[in-house]
Amino acid sequence: MTEETQNKIEEKIKCEICDRTFANADGLASHNSAKHSEKIYKEKKSFPIKKIMNWAIFIVVVGLIVWGIIGLVNKNSADKTIIDESNLTFEAPIGAIHWHPHLTIKIDGEIFPIPANIGLAGAHMPIHTHETDGIIHMENNNPTKKTVVLGYFFEVWGKKLSKDCIFEYCADKGTLKMSVNGKENFDFENYFMQDGDEILIEYNSGVK
Repeated sequence: MTEETQNKIEEKIKCEICDRTFANADGLASHNSAKHSEKIYKEKKSFPIKKIMNWAIFIVVVGLIVWGIIGLVNKNSADKTIIDESNLTFEAPIGAIHWHPHLTIKIDGEIFPIPANIGLAGAHMPIHTHETDGIIHMENNNPTKKTVVLGYFFEVWGKKLSKDCIFEYCADKGTLKMSVNGKENFDFENYFMQDGDEILIEYNSGVK
């Protein structure tokens, strides 16, 4: 075999698996497809750093949104009046009731509007409003101690009432008073409302 012939053979493409030589790349490709299909080299994909970073940013953003929503829900829950029925000393009314106490709220001398349809969005609650006139409708076939107190109305409303605060207005920065039928009352959220009651809650910050 001459040196020229040897060089031509060496220049041919060799199969790295079985050492067979081929005249061109097409021949090698056909050979690999037929004989070594399970070992055909597959180009490794580059590590998707950019894609992973995008997903990480997306997850962080979603996490922050969820955390914010949970925080808002917790804050709103903390602002609501929660009535513990075990703290109420009176007896619940016997039989169905259909009472209409009237509530007025004043903040620094200005009447705070009480919205219509409190307790009527979705479910029909046993305590609710129909108009913006401050009349609380207590319509309940099976009243309990919890459902007849003023605090329950605020709970349904989603607002806060206690001896210390009404809404975000608290006694540490002003004065909070309540009267029923013209007489000062200290029960606040635990007050057992009666038909025809005139309830007035006043908060004064002292700021003019």
